[in-house]
Amino acid sequence: MKQYLSIAVLAERLLVKRSTLYAWAEQGKIPHLKLGRLLRFDPDEIEAWLQVRRQEVTPDSTPLRRRHGIDNVDALIAEAKREVYTSCYGKPDQDRATRKGDTHGSV
Repeated sequence: MKQYLSIAVLAERLLVKRSTLYAWAEQGKIPHLKLGRLLRFDPDEIEAWLQVRRQEVTPDSTPLRRRHGIDNVDALIAEAKREVYTSCYGKPDQDRATRKGDTHGSV
């Protein structure tokens, strides 16, 4: 009889979180068998799935992606802050807990 892998065993083997495996299964990204509410994985199908992924990703075929030509980490962080902060969450120069910070002379 074939032994199927549980989500815990496969997560440990692949070094990923269980929640990642649940998400991949729900999205149809990883071969699985659903038995009621339980997920099980055929070791042979998982090995074949891994082989396909190994062939898709090679160091030469995946160039580093740069976002808007930003090379410096500080500039990248500043850009991310500008994208995240909105008027309902406060300004980047404010302390989130107290809403205090650089008030530019106002009280």
